[in-house]
Amino acid sequence: MRTLILATRNRHKVSELQALLAGLGQCCCLEEFPEAPELIEDADTFAGNASRKAVQLANWLAAHQDWPGALVLADDSGLEVDALQGNPGVRSARFAADDLGAASNAPDQANNAKLLRLLEGVPAADRSARFRCCLALVEVPLPGSPPSVPMLFEGCCEGSIGFEPRGRQGFGYDPLFVPLGSDRTFAQLTEAEKNRISHRQAALVRLREWPGLAS
Repeated sequence: MRTLILATRNRHKVSELQALLAGLGQCCCLEEFPEAPELIEDADTFAGNASRKAVQLANWLAAHQDWPGALVLADDSGLEVDALQGNPGVRSARFAADDLGAASNAPDQANNAKLLRLLEGVPAADRSARFRCCLALVEVPLPGSPPSVPMLFEGCCEGSIGFEPRGRQGFGYDPLFVPLGSDRTFAQLTEAEKNRISHRQAALVRLREWPGLAS
């Protein structure tokens, strides 16, 4: 079993990923490395952001920690709304930041409010959307050695955007996102129900099939 280090401080993502990764070995996250730098994610694709975060953390671990051979797993994910030409996309967590004058991520409530405002008057038939996830996996190199090219695993969950928030579970846009085939939002599903159909689960199914994970 390999040691997996999750390149995130988002406690909601950590909780979901740890539940989905159960049985794959030791799993830790950035909260256990308080001295680690903030990871820059300024690419224009989910794959680009996930790759950059994974490589940054792998390089830092190689230089400052004794983790050779461990695997860094970075996640970048977000919501794509067809009526908004795929937005908020890679800016999902920062969707309302400009409106608030914030330099980083905006509160979930503000992001959801902006999404509903932009979709005002859009009928149910035209509110199709999907959650997309890209996972980047890279091995921590030996000190002084460059990291390998990250392995990428993608998944998505199709659905639509509701007209008002519903539910108390989950995070982000979960109160507005209704997965295909359901009449409940992600926030109305239990953690186990969401994890069976989520975009992260779809990406992790592909990750689990990678032979190097168990070597």
